[in-house]
Amino acid sequence: MLNLNRASLSLEPINGAINDVIERAAATAAELPRPYLGASIVGHECLRRIQYDWWCKPVLPARTREIFDRGHYFEERARRLLAAAGFRFAPPEALAFSAADGALRGHADGIIIHGPDLPGAYVIYPLIWEHKAVNAKTWRAVERDGLEKTFPQYAAQVALYQAYLDITTPALFTVTNADTCEWLHFLVPFDAERAQLWSDRAVNIIEATRAGELLPRGFDGPEDWRCRMCPHRERCWR
Repeated sequence: MLNLNRASLSLEPINGAINDVIERAAATAAELPRPYLGASIVGHECLRRIQYDWWCKPVLPARTREIFDRGHYFEERARRLLAAAGFRFAPPEALAFSAADGALRGHADGIIIHGPDLPGAYVIYPLIWEHKAVNAKTWRAVERDGLEKTFPQYAAQVALYQAYLDITTPALFTVTNADTCEWLHFLVPFDAERAQLWSDRAVNIIEATRAGELLPRGFDGPEDWRCRMCPHRERCWR
C-alpha cells in the first residue's frame, strides 16, 4: 500500500543527533575576541553590541559560522574573477591600517591599483575594494536602496578605510548574490564628514570601554528581532 504522507527528513533522529554534535563542536571552537576595535563593527547601530563584539567571546551557532565562511569563499572567487578580467590588486600588506595607538584597526578586502578599460564608467585608481555575499532578498535591497540605507555599518567601514588608508577615490563595492551567483558592482564616493563622524564614534567607544562604561543598547527589549539575532543577547539582557 502506498504511503501518501509526506516525509519531513529534518524530523528524523539522525538529523537532530548530528546537528547537535556539530553545534557542540562549533561552541568549543569559538574564536577569542580581538585585542582591538575593528573598523568592520564601528558602524553597527547598537553601541553595546560593538563593545561586546570587541571584548567578549561571541556565542554563534554553527550555521552562522558557515555563513561567514561562505562570505570568505565568495570574496575570494570575486577577487579571482576580477583579476582574470584585468584588475590588478595591491599586495596584502598594503590593506591594513592602525589608529588610536593600535586600538582601532582595519583590513580592507582589497586595493585595486589598475584595471581594464571600462567604457562609460569613470573609475580612478587606486581604489578600495570591498565585497559582501548576501541572500537574494538582501541583494535586491542593496540594488534598490543603495549601501548607506541597507547596510550603514558597511558604509562606515568603507569610509574608515578610505580615510585611514588615504585612498579617497570612490571605492568599488561588490555584492555577490549567494543564491544566484549574480554580482552587483557600484562606486562609493568618499565623504570626509561622514568618515570623521565614524572615526569620532570609534574613539568614543574605545574611551568608554576602557573606562568601564557600558554603553546603551540600541533597542528596547530582548524580543526585538535584532536582539534575537545578536550573539550577545543572553549576556546583555540577563
